[in-house]
This record gives sequence, structure tokens and C-alpha cells, in this order.
Amino acid sequence: MKLSKGLRKLPFTLTLILLVMLFSSFGTGQTRMTWRIHPSSSIKIHGSSNVNTFGCTATGTFQSLPIACEYKNTKANMQAIMQGSVTVEIRSFDCKNRLLDNDLRKTLKADDFPLMTIQFLELERLPDVDSEVDFLSGKVQIDLAGKQRQFYLRYAFNKTPNGYLLKGSRAFTFADFDLTPPKKVGGLIRVNDDFDVGFTLVLIDVDS
Repeated sequence: MKLSKGLRKLPFTLTLILLVMLFSSFGTGQTRMTWRIHPSSSIKIHGSSNVNTFGCTATGTFQSLPIACEYKNTKANMQAIMQGSVTVEIRSFDCKNRLLDNDLRKTLKADDFPLMTIQFLELERLPDVDSEVDFLSGKVQIDLAGKQRQFYLRYAFNKTPNGYLLKGSRAFTFADFDLTPPKKVGGLIRVNDDFDVGFTLVLIDVDS
């Protein structure tokens, strides 16, 4: 890009500052976003057995830290660093079946590790808050049953009349967390090793 005569006469540092301001004016112009998580948010665990499927949901019963997303220039590239987390008690998951509730708690070692935490680490970029739906990928850390694992997943970021929705899900296996899926009736009913963890977070701007 050719600099104008005026810019060429300016000291290098001042010229660099002006260029940064110029390019940062494109797009949304935002480099940091912060939201609080509304209690109407939910976290779900979906699984299946050789007989049927099941879903267990926790809604509004978790602790959370505000989600902050900041655009930073790292050595590798420009990326959106995230902070914030959602923590839910394993016993708060409702599978609509008492036996299944007990099996899930036992499998996830709820007595020894009563909490599951989803910690947000990074996004490929800042979400487009002016778009009706924006799809992007990011990295999270999940703490479950005494194990910490990092995963990449896809998000859907939706604008709503009162805020935003951040939806994400990913397929896991019990083996990812060194767990053994439960069996019933002498092994005749077998829970499959793979399961999904999904969340729908209702985000409200911290200034709202």
C-alpha cells in the first residue's frame, strides 16, 4: 500500500499508530466484548444405549463467570482470547428417570467430583453481533470426573431481541475422561461409549 506524502513525513511510530487506528475502524470496530450468563441458560448431556436414547438437562442451576472475548495479536496470528466459565453440579442433571439419574451420577463419579466445568479459552475471531446467525469455532476446556480435557467445537451465535444466544455441542466418549459407561441387567442393556455435551447460553451485555 502506498503512503501519502503527508504520512511519509511523519515519524515512523506516529505513522504506525495512525495506520492501526485506520484499520481498526473497519468491521464492528470492537476489540472486546463481555456478557453475563442468564439463569435461563441450559446444559445437556445426550447419550444412547442398545435399547433407546436419553437426555439429561441442567437449567439455571449452575454457577458462571462472565464471558469476556478480546481480540489480540499473538505471535501466531490475530485471535479472540476468551475468559469465563460455566460450572454445574452433576446431581442437578435431570434425566426424567430416577434409575438413569443414579447411573449418570455414578458413572461421572459425582460423589468424588460433584462439578462439571466448561471453561472458554479462545475463538477464531470475534462474533458478528450484527448478524442474525454467525457460525464460528473455538476451544474450551472441560473439567469432568477429575480430568481436564481441551477440545475444539463449533458455535452458533444468535442475536435476539434481549441479547444473544451462544450454542455449542460436541461428541465425546466416556473414555475421553477415563470413565466406563454403565451397564444394567447383567450387561443386557449397554450404554454406548459416545455421548454429546451441548449448551445454550443466554448472554446479556454487562452494561444491560
